Amino acid sequence: MPIYKVGNTKKDGLQKYHVHINYVADNGQKRQITRFVYGIDVAKNLEKQLENEIKVQQEIPIKKMTVKQLFDEYISIKKYEVREITLEKSNRIIKRYILPIIKDVRIDKLSTRVLQDRKISMEKRNLALTNKSNVYTELRTMLNYAVRMEYIQKHQLVKVRKFQRCFSY
Repeated sequence: MPIYKVGNTKKDGLQKYHVHINYVADNGQKRQITRFVYGIDVAKNLEKQLENEIKVQQEIPIKKMTVKQLFDEYISIKKYEVREITLEKSNRIIKRYILPIIKDVRIDKLSTRVLQDRKISMEKRNLALTNKSNVYTELRTMLNYAVRMEYIQKHQLVKVRKFQRCFSY
């Protein structure tokens, strides 16, 4: 980031510097932070400090995002991509079967074990295979959205097998 010397302005024998920090906010808009300090060492330290603050601000919401917060964002985006009836179906499935079980779990803490427990609790319900598959698909699609938005690196649902028919011999 740029550090500019400001004319011949001095204070206590130190040169005045203009520190600019350019970054892109979460909403995609370009932002700039500007500060004035005296002394090149102070300017360099301020630049590093401001860059670290921006990184921390941008990482905190992602690290603490819960499944409920992901759902709210996912549905608000999805309403512009699918038909209204598809959106209602997704909304209904997620609210009825997924959120009651894992809504307060942070998305970075969704382990294979947590997802397997969710699957077992779904198996205990006496639902049709189609309903179970729809639930699995909606959760997978929502977690794929989280990966696409870089909230998480990858999701663990791929390790949990889909619902399948039980055959008795």
